Formats: sequence, C-alpha cells, structure tokens
Amino acid sequence: MQVTPSGKRPCPTPPTPTAPDLESARFANRDTVVLPDEMVIRILMNLGTTDIAVCRSVNRHWQALIDTRHLLARSFYRDCHLTERINSLAAQRNLTFERYHSHIRGWLAGSSDRGRETAEQLDKLLGDVHFPEVLFFSIPKLLLNSNELTYQNTATIRHPSIVRLASFSPDGKCLVVTAPTDKAAKLWELKGGQWREKVTLRHCAWVTSASFSLDGNHLVTASGDGICKIWRLEDDQWQEKVTLQHSAEYEPVKKARFSPDGKHLVIVCVDSVKIWWLDEGQWQEKATIVHSERVMTNAQFSPDGKHLVSTSVDGTVKIWKLDDGQCEEKFTIAHPHSVTNARFSPDGKHLVTVTSSDHIDNAILWELVDVQSQENVTIQQWQEKVTIEHSEEVSDVHFSLDGKHFVTASRDGTVKICGLEGGKWQVKATIWHSGPVVNASFSRDGKLHVATSHDGAIKICGLVGGKWQEIATIQHSKAVTNASFGPDYQLVTACSDDTVKIWVLKNKENDDNSRTRDELLEKHTM
Repeated sequence: MQVTPSGKRPCPTPPTPTAPDLESARFANRDTVVLPDEMVIRILMNLGTTDIAVCRSVNRHWQALIDTRHLLARSFYRDCHLTERINSLAAQRNLTFERYHSHIRGWLAGSSDRGRETAEQLDKLLGDVHFPEVLFFSIPKLLLNSNELTYQNTATIRHPSIVRLASFSPDGKCLVVTAPTDKAAKLWELKGGQWREKVTLRHCAWVTSASFSLDGNHLVTASGDGICKIWRLEDDQWQEKVTLQHSAEYEPVKKARFSPDGKHLVIVCVDSVKIWWLDEGQWQEKATIVHSERVMTNAQFSPDGKHLVSTSVDGTVKIWKLDDGQCEEKFTIAHPHSVTNARFSPDGKHLVTVTSSDHIDNAILWELVDVQSQENVTIQQWQEKVTIEHSEEVSDVHFSLDGKHFVTASRDGTVKICGLEGGKWQVKATIWHSGPVVNASFSRDGKLHVATSHDGAIKICGLVGGKWQEIATIQHSKAVTNASFGPDYQLVTACSDDTVKIWVLKNKENDDNSRTRDELLEKHTM
C-alpha cells in the first residue's frame, strides 16, 4: 500500500480589484525608533517575514513597533503577492491563490485548532474579491492571538565554526558539540544553572560523529583519518581510554555508536561496517560487514542490542544477529534503489528503510511476521506494510519511543508523521517548511516532535486531541543543522550562524515556574 500526498483543491479564477496602496501607511515614532519616519517606512516595507522574526528577538523597540503596527501582516502580504513585480495585477493575485494552496493552507491547518478553523473560513472565501486582503490580515491575527506552548532560550554557546551536531547526554547534564571543520569535539557541562565548557576531545583530523553510551559514562568520537576514540568519565573528568583504527587505509569514519548495553560498538566507514565487542574489559574487533557494492550508507542497533541493520547503495538491507561477540546474517531485504538509512521500532518488530534514486525517494515500513513455509514450518519474514513518498531525498526517519508513530523528513520541505489507525499505517500529519528539512525526531516520551530546516525554522508539534499539531515555532536567522530533545523536554539546536542554543518549555499565558513542565505539556497535548 502506498501513501501519497492528497490532491490539491482546484483554484478558482480570482477577481481583479485594485491593490491596496501600502505606501500610504504611516508609522508613528512613539519614541521607539530614532530614525526619521520616511526611513523607517522604507526599512519596514522591505522586510520579509523571516526578517521581522529576527527583529522581534533582537530589540524590544522593534518588538513594540511590530506588535503595534502589525508588521508581520504587512511582510506576509508582501511575501505572498507583492514581491514579484509581475506585469498584470491578475497574475499577482493568481500567485496568491497558488501559494495559498501549495503551502499556506497546509501550514494553517497543521498549526493549531485556530489555524484549522482559519483555513476552513478562508476556503469559503476563495472566490471573494478581497481574498488576498483577508489572507493578509488572517495570518497576523492568528499569530498575535496564539497562547500555546513556547520555548524560551536559556543559554547560547558560541562556536568558532558552523556547528554540525549538538546533543545531550542521557541525564541532560552534558552536551557534546561537533563541527565539520574541527579536529575536536567539545563537551559542555551544566553546573550551577550555567553551561560551561568542560573539555576538548582532540583528533588529528576532522570529527565526523560523537555519541554517548546509554549510561552516559562513555563517549565515542570518530574522525576523518579512520580513528575512533572511546572516552570515559572518571572522577568527574573525561579520559581517553581506547583508540580504535578502523582500517589501514585511513578511510574516514562516517559514524560510530554504542549498542544499548554498551558492550558493542558499530563503526560505519565507506567500504565496510565493523563491530567491536567489549570482552573482559578489552575492545576487540569481532566482525566486518560488507555488501556487494561495498559502499555502506548506515548501520543501527536494534533497541535491545541483539540485532544490527546495515544499508548500502547496492539496494540491500541486511539484518544481523549479535550473540556473544558473533555476528550472523538473519535477513536480507532487497530494494530496487540505493538504501540510505534504516531504523528499528522500539519493540524491534518494525523497520523503516529509506531509498533514493533520481526519480523516487521513499520511506518504507516493514513488519516482522510469522508465515508458514511449504514444509508447514513457521518462519519469520519482513513484509512491506506502507510506503511514504516524497518528491526529494528523505533526510531523516525516527520512531517515537512507544512505537506508535514514525516520522520522515525530506528535502522537499515536508515532514510526515505516520501512525497506526484501524490496523493500518498512514500519514497522520504533514508539516510544511519553506526550505529543505534536515532532521526530525521525537521527545523521549514521544509526546513532542521537532523538525529543523534550511529556512531557519524549528517547528515543534504535539499530539493534541489525538492529532499532531504545531504548538511552537523557533525562528533562527540562518539554516538550522540539528535539533534534539533532552530530559524534561529541553531542546538543543545547532545553527549555521555558529551557535548552539538550549531551550526550555514554557507557557505563553503563564510564566509561573512553579508549574511543572509535565503539567504544561499535559494541558496542551492531551
């Protein structure tokens, strides 16, 4: 069964009234701006929606001006159908209708109950002569009256270069930061309510990945010279304990990860995957996994640590059983195109694989089922259950902790949250971005979901009344490279402006810190 995007509504022929004269708008100084009114008008009329969001966060005077003069409305209006100087006014208005159907309506319907109601009201006015103006004022009204969850920035960490990855330790008290041009990973520690740099973990080449063990006492870093290092926390200090050479050719290591029990380590290189086993306190190389193409794309442990899935450009997915340091191939799942990623569900009974080609980009859900062989013997097989289609590369895929949902993120600007309903897996929500989506993941309890995009927007969704809805948006000035949850719904984001930011969940209506975050979340997501 395939899940495809729903068809678009037909766009009615829009009427062609005269456009409003925005240049006649005047803005009072009100002691909030020291520039002459004429210059202020010129600045404001040339700002886009993203620029307005940046101004909002930079200076309280701009904040006041934005709120009192509805600059978000004006910038949205300009972005929708006044920025492109098209010859005819009818063509401008056609552009408004097209953009409403292509992404504005999807964003409204997925944002909140109010947003869905607004979209339904706008649908009824599609033939109205003043539809663009109604759209122009509906968006800021929705934004200004929103009193749902929000995230407050509690710390900003400056980095010398663009940050590739930032992730919490399991207890949320440490943070590891890597950058694609750095020959080191930096560890930050939370002490006395402040994030302070703890230690720099150095390599001789750029660091490609860094990952904590499940107990938080170990960290593995991988680098471009084929070296992996295991660091251990002893007496409140991180010490280098083991150096592992992946290959004699010094091929760059893509990723290195611990198994859930910390007794195995998988190292992914271009030409192979190697499994190391902790035996009597010593790390030993136990198995080398190759596919026919010998070009590996990824490898992941199952949640119980007893199996490993590997993927390759040869179109195969292989599932391996790990037993007492031994590695045995159990299943091979063939695909018609290159496989870029694969992830197990928490119970290990489902698997999502990601395929990519010049024309097809899919995420396929598989289920492990019992079947009867010709010899009337019960055997297990992986059966395809549903295919989630995207128009461009699927950049990330994750299951929620309860296994009831999985999410796919794509460079086509969409995030699709899929769930089980009536015994069938289907797309439950589609979240739209204006740029490629680079990663998506769930909070540790599966109640929240976060996705990041090159458009600088971080969108957080919650399960509201059984439906996934956007409940908070964090806007950065540049592309966001990574975002992930920590304990207590903390959020860490990495941005191409060379910053890492830590956020905490709050309520716009009530900043009373005596209320627990669980109470806040329960109010808005149950």
